[in-house]
Amino acid sequence: LFHLRTIDNLTIDAHPSEEAVVVRYRASNVRTHHSSDCQKLINLKDLNDDVDVQLLANVVMEKCTIIPETMRQELEHVLSYLQKRSNNRNKPSYIELFYEDASEKNRGALCILELTKTTANLEILIENETLIGALARVFREDWKKNFDLATTIIRIFLQFSYYNQFQAALFHHKIGALCMNAMEYELKRGDLWAAEVKNVDERTARKCRLAIRKQQTLLAACISLLVNLAHDVTIELKMIRRDIVPMLLRCLDLRDSAELTLSTVQFLLKLSIFEENKAAMEQGNIIGKLLLLFPIGDVELRKTTIRLLFNLSFDVKARSRMVAEGLVGQITPLIENDAKALNLLYQLSVNDDAKAMLTFTDAMQLLMRDLLSGSGSEVTKAVLLNVCAEKRNAQLVCGQDGQGLALLLDAALDGRDLMVAKIVRSIASHEGPTQDIWHFYYYLSRRIEDENASIGLEFIGAAALIKVADWSSLISLYGLLNWIELQQTLMTARNLVPLLEVFLQLVHSMQEDDEFIVQLLYLFLQLLRHRELANHLLGADSALGAYVIDLMHDKNPAIREMCDNALVIIGEHSQEWARRIAGERFRWYNAQWLDTVEADDDYVPGMLFGDQFDDGFDIAADEPLF
Repeated sequence: LFHLRTIDNLTIDAHPSEEAVVVRYRASNVRTHHSSDCQKLINLKDLNDDVDVQLLANVVMEKCTIIPETMRQELEHVLSYLQKRSNNRNKPSYIELFYEDASEKNRGALCILELTKTTANLEILIENETLIGALARVFREDWKKNFDLATTIIRIFLQFSYYNQFQAALFHHKIGALCMNAMEYELKRGDLWAAEVKNVDERTARKCRLAIRKQQTLLAACISLLVNLAHDVTIELKMIRRDIVPMLLRCLDLRDSAELTLSTVQFLLKLSIFEENKAAMEQGNIIGKLLLLFPIGDVELRKTTIRLLFNLSFDVKARSRMVAEGLVGQITPLIENDAKALNLLYQLSVNDDAKAMLTFTDAMQLLMRDLLSGSGSEVTKAVLLNVCAEKRNAQLVCGQDGQGLALLLDAALDGRDLMVAKIVRSIASHEGPTQDIWHFYYYLSRRIEDENASIGLEFIGAAALIKVADWSSLISLYGLLNWIELQQTLMTARNLVPLLEVFLQLVHSMQEDDEFIVQLLYLFLQLLRHRELANHLLGADSALGAYVIDLMHDKNPAIREMCDNALVIIGEHSQEWARRIAGERFRWYNAQWLDTVEADDDYVPGMLFGDQFDDGFDIAADEPLF
């Protein structure tokens, strides 16, 4: 019959009290032209958080076909409003449950916990002072006798604690203090139960063990909540003053609960960034407790534990303790897939005993594989450098036929890798089979010709440790003495480059002292003689070049001579500098004529030094600058 009437003025609203959508419209009969206002009520059942509003809108539009597609967005808005209103109406009933017996309290807490798992509900819930107050009250009154209820309430607070803006409400209700009180009490009660289990019948022992498991679940929830609240450093300091560190160390002894162990180690990791906390941890035998966790199957717990041990390993005594208690053997198999484990192994490898222990592990094989794959990190190289200080490790790296050493030499040369060159030098320091590196002289000759002086010096240092070498022949063959002298000079010059700005300021401030200026110019001249440094010192806007050009016509002949020598090198550096120098000389020698020309009304700026200007410093494309 709808084709006999038309629909207009359609509106969609939420029912004021029921969970229903109200559709109002005006229907007009096509034949009689009679119009009437109509209303259709669409009841909604079980409108909770799990309902998808978009899918629900599809169902409503199927049942009420007069709603056009153009009003879908408005319909979804009304449905969303009804959904939120339904949630808000349910809260008072949950609060009322907290005044009933234990089972009803549990049910109410579980319902609230489900609501908190939807982020959109958190702000609405936290603003309900009555609800938060009721939760805090129930926890305070019942946590000693109802672990399930207490754990559920703490998990509700935990959902809020993930967001900084909600933590103020938790502080207002002193939730952190409640957790600390609960932890302190439960740890003492847990000790009593653990002792009681040994002296009672099996039935009572089972009850005690069940209570202990629930107790540990509550402790894990409390610690997780405190970790989030400790985001505020002032709150963290309050926890420390209330002996949170000793309590956490006691929780480490309760290894039956993986959840408790993980939350405990996470909190200890956060606290370990402060030296005072690390000292308290070490007094509580934290290293011994952590090592009892190995081998650790849970990936997250293992990574967190390794990070905590890494933080502790910066203390010499703690590091020695780790080595003495066998951490090296536990960490080595993990370095292949865990960068944090590799970092920890580096810390341990500083210890001489750790170097010796690594001989009996797969560390050399894993480290060499990582390095030679081309993806080895600097930490991998640093660990190898440390462990090769042990003779047996160096022999393992070299291999029976020296192939490992050859691969290291190739890696150092091809990759111009200073760290690998240092490893080679460390290997060369040992007597015995590692001295027999027959192919080393070839690599030595390649390095002498290389421009990377630091690597060359490492190879020279390694060569000096080889006692079987015929040095009289090598010195004359490769010119080692001259090369070493040159590199020492270059290294000294490199160290002076960062002080260039200071030297230039001295040129300006000491310009009246000609002797001082001569010495500074001599220094600049020597720096410029090194091609590597000249490229660094003579950029397009180099202050050094500009200063030398300014002094090229000084009245002191010694200064002029130094400037001329320096300008020769500067001019050879690039055509741009050559043009600038030639232009300045042209201006100097033709100053009077230039003044006359520039006074001419027809003079155009720049016409004297266009692209056709012959500066006398043109350099052929194949002509070297040095």
